[in-house]
Amino acid sequence: MARKTNDHLHNELQLLKLDMDHMREAQTKLQGDISMIKSRLLNPDDGAISRLNKNTEFRMKGQKALWSIWVALIGIIAKMVFWE
Repeated sequence: MARKTNDHLHNELQLLKLDMDHMREAQTKLQGDISMIKSRLLNPDDGAISRLNKNTEFRMKGQKALWSIWVALIGIIAKMVFWE
């Protein structure tokens, strides 16, 4: 293996510097993307977690309403069968 000269080492350092610059740019872009994702998920007014909580609350209220309807329906059927 041939011994590397200063020119070869200088070229390799320049390539390494370019790679570091590309990594820095990519990291900055990644930080922006992560910030955008966090804002879409965690926004208290319009975020995905907020919508999920609203959906869960709606389902719980709907479930209570359906149980009320089932109890009333069973009561009407029982009255029709047993108290004629």
